Amino acid sequence: MTVTSPIHGSRVALLGTSLVQQNHDAGERHIRSSARGWSTWAEVLTHGQLDITVFHDPRVHPGWEPSGRVGDSRGFGGLNAGVSGQKALDIANRIDQVLALDFDLIIVDAGTNDMMVETKETIQAIREAIVSRLLDAGKLVILLPILARGTQKWSAGGSERAKAQWINQKSRAFAARRPRCHIFDWNSAWVDWHSADGVPHAGFSDDGTHFSVPGGHAVGKALAEYLRGLLAPHVPERWARDDRFDPVHNPLGSFVPDPLPGNAKAFARPPSDCDVTASRAVSSTGHPAGWQEISLEGGHCVLEILPEGFINPLPAGAWVRASCAVEVDAHDGWRDISLVLEDCGPEGLTAQALAPFDLGDGNLASYPTEAWSGMLRTPPIKIKTPSQRLRLALNLRIVSSGRPATMRFSTPQLRQVDPPALGWHR
Repeated sequence: MTVTSPIHGSRVALLGTSLVQQNHDAGERHIRSSARGWSTWAEVLTHGQLDITVFHDPRVHPGWEPSGRVGDSRGFGGLNAGVSGQKALDIANRIDQVLALDFDLIIVDAGTNDMMVETKETIQAIREAIVSRLLDAGKLVILLPILARGTQKWSAGGSERAKAQWINQKSRAFAARRPRCHIFDWNSAWVDWHSADGVPHAGFSDDGTHFSVPGGHAVGKALAEYLRGLLAPHVPERWARDDRFDPVHNPLGSFVPDPLPGNAKAFARPPSDCDVTASRAVSSTGHPAGWQEISLEGGHCVLEILPEGFINPLPAGAWVRASCAVEVDAHDGWRDISLVLEDCGPEGLTAQALAPFDLGDGNLASYPTEAWSGMLRTPPIKIKTPSQRLRLALNLRIVSSGRPATMRFSTPQLRQVDPPALGWHR
């Protein structure tokens, strides 16, 4: 189906398997959007046009245990409703809970874990039943094809590859017949079309099934472009210099002392022990804010944005979220460009936007080698204890390659936000 007008709102829910869940991860004291995540990159590259809010939730929810491990928790709730290891019927059984979430559009992944145990007809029937249930509830749905795998997972010429092609053809025909149902072909950006077996591009996956950072970026970039026709047009946020926190008159104001400094003032000073070759304030064509440009020769650099010893003025139970705009020049050495918000109080949480992905061998996956720009926005976190220190920092890491890597950031924000819609997580 072809969309004729944008939807109202920007809240996008995700439903599916580990291919969805791994866009975010959480532990006892942290919650992150991952740089391996395709929806993470779509959020970044749409400059805030897309909202897939998640929040820390360590509770165990029956039917949502990752890989069927009873008593285990994903660690988060919100608009990412992916659960690793689930088959299509498991996903279908969670539809009522998913419908209790507050979203404008939902992207559905189902069937990849059924390919070796179910017939193609059974898999497609359940996929269509999931979508039909969502459509009957009045939702706008994007159905994802079965994602291609490497030959280490599905053998060359094997039945799984043939079944996936049949299911994907049937899914396109189904979507064409159903108003408000769309297809986003993530394989178009994922598959190496020069490969006789239709495998992912080299470096896109670390195991032949799941996303590494380059694969997440490629699919997220394609999704961001696809969604431009579905979401309301992006209107850049313009922050006034006097839009600062005031407990009485502007409790939603920014805690960053000056989010729009002039060209002579930088946001943050690099620490003396990191290999920064240049740090300067610059102007950017078409943008009213000042930008800080950082050139890094190698190693790890943490740029502290809040004043040292900044004390949170909000009460326990308040929610906060951070963001900043970034422009990154092409370079093959980037391994971390992430925004970190930390509540330093007892039991405080740490939120991270675009967190790096550890390949499991002590190395971090490469960030995009091409130039890119977007908005880093952390998941919101709930303040546990009042009057404690808050940190807001930009993490940069590069492997040395004989030439510096350069990026710019602007308009760092840290604000109190409304509590996220809990839906069925109450």
